[in-house]
Amino acid sequence: MDEVKNLESSAGITYLTLRLMNVDNVPNLISAIENSTKIYENNSFICLLDDKKSIVVRTFISHIRILKSKKNNVTLAGWVWCYPPGYHKAWKLRLNNEITNKNIWKGFEKNELQGWLVYALHTTQINEIKKNISIRIDGNEFHNLDSFFCTLGEEINGIGGYFGREIYALYDCLRGDFGVESISELTWLNHKRSKKLFKTKFDEILQVFTDHQVKVILE
Repeated sequence: MDEVKNLESSAGITYLTLRLMNVDNVPNLISAIENSTKIYENNSFICLLDDKKSIVVRTFISHIRILKSKKNNVTLAGWVWCYPPGYHKAWKLRLNNEITNKNIWKGFEKNELQGWLVYALHTTQINEIKKNISIRIDGNEFHNLDSFFCTLGEEINGIGGYFGREIYALYDCLRGDFGVESISELTWLNHKRSKKLFKTKFDEILQVFTDHQVKVILE
């Protein structure tokens, strides 16, 4: 099949109606699902493949039920262990070799940024452990907490890099995971804009850095 509609959700495990587009052999698919219902709990995976037909990402779905089929399209429902919106979009960009510069995530919708961050979490490779690094971020370059973490991840770990996707995850990263043993200094340009946007979360972020002996310079 070419595409699956409605596969992602921020709810985690949730009951969804999915539309499979341009299925190669609809009768075989329907027969397989109906036969498995008689024997098993009817669990399966929906997989994203690369150009060599190897599995890149797979999404678990259980208790599958066929709702309807029309031509080469099939609508079904089931309990889906979802990735957040934007996750598969990021993977498709990667498979098309389109993640070649920083800030590709700026082309994502606000509700897709967690998907980008989970993609970054799953794909960031650590080749060396950084010590006592100094980093700079600009409050004019991000507009919410998710885009802050997108910026921070790429500032520290390069294109498509990850360094947390929420405040608790940032705390874990600063304990030594994801390629950084220590950060000596963080310069936060245009921080007043960030403080206005983040409200109490701004002070929480500063406290996390303080707890890990990071000198924060607010400009």
